[in-house]
Amino acid sequence: MMRVLKALQDRATTGAGKSLVLPEPRRVRFLIRGEGRVSAGAVTIECCPDSTKAGKFWMELATIAVPADNGLTQYYTEEASGLFRARISRPVSNGTVTVTPLVSRGPPDRPDRTKIV
Repeated sequence: MMRVLKALQDRATTGAGKSLVLPEPRRVRFLIRGEGRVSAGAVTIECCPDSTKAGKFWMELATIAVPADNGLTQYYTEEASGLFRARISRPVSNGTVTVTPLVSRGPPDRPDRTKIV
């Protein structure tokens, strides 16, 4: 069972967007929806497994072209934890993009500390 969270990018054309915090390992599915007659643009799914005193180090997992004509595409992760984001790596033209994460539910006896920041 997957839980739908708030969008990391919401009708955006540029920027790093919000971050998804996964304290415990979970499976994540990112829904990438192009809105309008998108003619260009890409989203890069990135993760930051650890933060150090020097800062955050983002690792690229995948770069996905923003679908045109109100299209939808998806990206899946195996079980992972840490920070995730959907950075717009190529500006979106003639439309916008929304990236929504769906996260697998944890054990019922443990509180869910997953959040968007």
